[in-house]
Amino acid sequence: MTRNAEIYLWALVLLSSAAAASRGQPHIVLIVADDLGWNDVSWHNPQVVTPHLENLAKGGVILEQSYVQPICTPTRSALLTGRYPFTLGRQHSVLKDNEPTGLTLNATLLPQSLKEVGYSTHAVGKWHLGFCSWDYTPTKRGFDTFYGYYNGAEDYFTHRRGYVADSEWPGKPLPRGKRDFLDLRNNTEPDGSKEEIYSAHLFASYVEDLLTSRNPETPMFLYLPFQSCHAPLMVPEEYMKPYAHIQDLDRRTYLGMVTAMDEAVGRVVAALKSSGHYEDSVIVFTTDNGGPTKHGANNWPLRGYKTTLWEGGTRGAAFIHSPLLPNPGAVSHKMIHVTDWYQTLVGLAGGVAPGDTDGFDQWASLTSSAPSPRTQLIYNLDDTDKFKAGIRVGDMKLLINPGNAGWTPPPESEPTNQEPPHSQATKTETSSSKKYTPAKSYENSLYAKGDKSESWNHARRGRSSPGRKTMLQLNHVMMERESTLVEGPYEDLQAVPQSKDQAGFGSDVAPNQDKSFISENSDDKDDLNLDYFFRNVDIQLYNIKDDPDERVDLSKIESDTVEDLLQTLLKEMPRYVAADIKPGDPGAHPKHWNNIWSPGWC
Repeated sequence: MTRNAEIYLWALVLLSSAAAASRGQPHIVLIVADDLGWNDVSWHNPQVVTPHLENLAKGGVILEQSYVQPICTPTRSALLTGRYPFTLGRQHSVLKDNEPTGLTLNATLLPQSLKEVGYSTHAVGKWHLGFCSWDYTPTKRGFDTFYGYYNGAEDYFTHRRGYVADSEWPGKPLPRGKRDFLDLRNNTEPDGSKEEIYSAHLFASYVEDLLTSRNPETPMFLYLPFQSCHAPLMVPEEYMKPYAHIQDLDRRTYLGMVTAMDEAVGRVVAALKSSGHYEDSVIVFTTDNGGPTKHGANNWPLRGYKTTLWEGGTRGAAFIHSPLLPNPGAVSHKMIHVTDWYQTLVGLAGGVAPGDTDGFDQWASLTSSAPSPRTQLIYNLDDTDKFKAGIRVGDMKLLINPGNAGWTPPPESEPTNQEPPHSQATKTETSSSKKYTPAKSYENSLYAKGDKSESWNHARRGRSSPGRKTMLQLNHVMMERESTLVEGPYEDLQAVPQSKDQAGFGSDVAPNQDKSFISENSDDKDDLNLDYFFRNVDIQLYNIKDDPDERVDLSKIESDTVEDLLQTLLKEMPRYVAADIKPGDPGAHPKHWNNIWSPGWC
């Protein structure tokens, strides 16, 4: 490139930025897919039919290191508050349909901050942040309008769901005749007129009408959290036709749901263009968590699935698209977290985010070669049952009690000897799906050499082993907090004794952690039964850059790194708020509310 050409290109970039600035506040469209896996979009898997999403992604900036929470309610809480869920009491589970609580009312939500700088705000789709009181519902939390449903899942056509205590919902979807209770609202009024209209089509139609009825000169925030592609697996048959070659029915249906959502996104973008909104718009797309492989989703080649802290549960398919971007067609590997969208979008709108957010303004890193302002993230901190945590600093990721999860190849590939593309593997097979576990030979071949040869198992037997003392400190902190009420501005978020049946992670949740390893007769707080302690604490360490499949546990040889990351977690513990989990309230049953899911029972 000649010097003159380089100057010319820089001038174009500057002119583009200046033109964007002169347009004023952009329209912000925040699209959230539900339970979309890493391998369920066409730019990661060419067998998936998502042409509209791919056009937006490839005409914008694809985000390959975009992180979310492992389940639904926590991600939506983080997205709309800019806060880590463990600071809100929302870190453990999804909100149940009969749970008398919601996203803390002490937080200022994203639409509230945008309204302060002149935006009209609209929510269309899934809420799932509480509805027992009107105060928890969207039109009381900063949205001018709301069209959608309050709960976490329902029938895609009838927009009804059964009462959780009356059924096995949502693990085993009920026959449609037994989904008796309507959950669809137009602002605050129930809407029973849309029976048999598929939800992706319904929401797209609502957005089309909204866009044609408003003045594009007024800045708009549109929050569009689709129902797709959460269970139950339901889609008009025509959308399954591109996947006729896939034998697995769940996978075939699920991908049909993805394609139906893609079509709905295409309709929304067409409406933005025809109504004069598109040229001044910024469109953000993300999933809310990794895909649930038991319901047809796929995260290949990432490890794990929805509910887990592995990459397959927390690294989301995402992009940003806008005519205002100076770098369309880019692929970003910079770290970004769901909490960052609050600061980024409010900053773009000319507003100021609350000072207690955990996010960063990522606009410069998204639109230029500037590095990400984020150098670390906390996947989660949760001591509701067995202590579970995850943290990443730079390329190093530490997991505490992550549970066991493998790699699930997509059924459409019909693998015989397929292995994760980044590494070798030994294969094990279950009755439900093929999974893969790390090959010891691979681990040894990579890390047998060098001077970092001391194993974690050996180091932990020493009284001064790195990581041991800090891990014990973490446990002491949690023990001291466990039976105390939360003080300060979040006193409404208190720990509630919880049975295993009430736990949000279902049968995979460990029983309440046994703290009996502490010697009651010891004067030395550090005099502990180490064998017991380390049998009950699983610490794993991965280099996400060199080992994106999380196959080689480095905790055996990187004990100094383990210690550093544990210290970083320990510093976050003063901000921890006990999980806000409350027993189900029979007053929530829709039979008390004209067979409609309704606020007013808390």
